[in-house]
Amino acid sequence: MANQPIEMTLANLGSGGLMECATAELRKICDNIADPNFKTEATRKLNITIEIKPDAKGQSAQITYSCKASLPGQEAGKTMAHIAMKPGSSAITLFEVEHHPNLFEQPALPNVTQLPAREA
Repeated sequence: MANQPIEMTLANLGSGGLMECATAELRKICDNIADPNFKTEATRKLNITIEIKPDAKGQSAQITYSCKASLPGQEAGKTMAHIAMKPGSSAITLFEVEHHPNLFEQPALPNVTQLPAREA
């Protein structure tokens, strides 16, 4: 029995190449959703383009396909900083809240003996 033509579908177009392309772009969308630096509620899109250009006689056609994920951009980062000026100085410094060092030297208290720190 002769080979029967197989109907072209999205699943078998390009011997499965279109599905591989779409799957790769869907993975990018999933990675983007899972990344905390991107807005979770923003819309993502998957664009599939199929171009079919028949020959002059209409007996065959060149088919080109592509997939492209449309993803939202990264959210702007945010932090908080304290503005500090050492008394008697004109220097102004920003200290990020999460990494705030002691701003001023602690004066030694009179008649206090410093004890060594305990070993863990």
